[in-house]
Amino acid sequence: MAKDENVKVIGQRASGKPFRGVPPKAWRDEWETKLRKTSRNCWIGSYPAGRLSMAVNPDDGLVIPIQAYLLEGMLRVGEPWNTVEKHAYHICIWYDFLRYNNLDIFGFDERHLRNFFIGGAVRYSNVQTINKLIEPSWTATSKERFDAIAAFYDFWQRKRGKRLVHFRGGTIADLADNLFDRANRSSARAKVNFTRPALEKAQRRKGTPSTDEAERVLEKVLEQEDQNRAQTYYLVGSLAYRSGNRSVGASSLTVKNLLQGLMNERDFKGLKDYKKVLKNYHIDGNRKLIVQTLQRMKANRRAFIYCDVRNKGGAEPISLPIPIELCAEIIDYICTYRIDLIRQRYIPKNKAPPDHVFLSYQTEVAGGVLQPETFSNYFGPIFRGLEIDGSLHRLRATFCEEIVRDLYIRERAIHGRNWQASNIIEYARKLLGHKNPDSLEHYLNNVLNQEMISGDPVLVTSNEDTPYIRAMCEELSGPNAAKFRPLLQDFVISCGLEPINQEGRRYALF
Repeated sequence: MAKDENVKVIGQRASGKPFRGVPPKAWRDEWETKLRKTSRNCWIGSYPAGRLSMAVNPDDGLVIPIQAYLLEGMLRVGEPWNTVEKHAYHICIWYDFLRYNNLDIFGFDERHLRNFFIGGAVRYSNVQTINKLIEPSWTATSKERFDAIAAFYDFWQRKRGKRLVHFRGGTIADLADNLFDRANRSSARAKVNFTRPALEKAQRRKGTPSTDEAERVLEKVLEQEDQNRAQTYYLVGSLAYRSGNRSVGASSLTVKNLLQGLMNERDFKGLKDYKKVLKNYHIDGNRKLIVQTLQRMKANRRAFIYCDVRNKGGAEPISLPIPIELCAEIIDYICTYRIDLIRQRYIPKNKAPPDHVFLSYQTEVAGGVLQPETFSNYFGPIFRGLEIDGSLHRLRATFCEEIVRDLYIRERAIHGRNWQASNIIEYARKLLGHKNPDSLEHYLNNVLNQEMISGDPVLVTSNEDTPYIRAMCEELSGPNAAKFRPLLQDFVISCGLEPINQEGRRYALF
């Protein structure tokens, strides 16, 4: 308990003696309101209620006031299950605060809510302010918690007609989140209104960032002070940009599936006791061996490791192509930053972490797994701050456009002027896992707008040859072409090479 002349203890044990600080863990485990989820195939009447959160504790069983609100959100309003779960988590903490201070869920007023936030917006806060000038310290989490509480009581007062305690002309449902910042502390309508639909606004298609813009976004992510979160979101963005991964795929990526992808590779099967090596990936020697094997695969011109992730819309899982170098970075991440997070957030609570690669700091929300909405909310301000037209999902579009560009160049190199757009679209559709080929046409249109159509592409098998071939092509199309062409022809003949002519073809395929 904080020792401050402006606060005093008001909470008590069941025995009547005041608590000193947070109760013992064994007591908390048998007392706290926890969230349980229904199965994915659960229905309530004619409504699907898969993954619906249920607030339960040993004293009340199912907490009916909270559960009625959650049913309203998920069944009538149609909120996603993970959004409902976030609301439920905040309300459970508030409900336990009331129980801890011997208050009814509807039997309190603004002063108790103020004490809740001044005490850190946690379950086990039993302080009461004496100095009325003390203001709460607002954080992003506390504001989210306030919004959830305000929406909860707004639902009960307006939708269900519940009579709430009045204080200074208003109830908790009438508060705004700047209430405690104003001198006169007057009441106003809460910003969050659970039963009113959100304002609709015109949706504009986000732009597709260029490769340079995508790199700038990832560099900005790494500038975050919290290195754990910086590395986490850098890898999430890299999966979108370099693998074409959707947010739902990054959220569902598990350590097990990643290791299974490695286990399927011939290079790993050639290692002695390869299953044991991969199972104990976190051991320094094994981790080093895994990274070395990935580097050897890259040297042998392997490009991707394939790993199963969740597909859009809950369809069958898709096989995600993860670039070799990015896969090595993820292995390093799960052996360092992910393990550090588990030690800091899960082990002290005796909680088993989920197998997912990207874990949340909030171990009680969404099972401790970072959600697709969290990714989008994180990257949005970065794009706006850099004044780049795009989003995390459009980083995937950058990858898709590069795939289409590569296929376009190959198609033109092989078929010259007789290239077919349908060949490019269909092959890209298979590679990217799209059902509708029409969704890829705009990528090809962008490529055509950016590429020069007049020349014919030249493909080479080695990157070392590329700059020399480019230099020759540049010279052949420049002002000195008349002088350079006979020199090139003489060089080819002097090397004992015969020109290769193909009727009707102008492409050069190396």
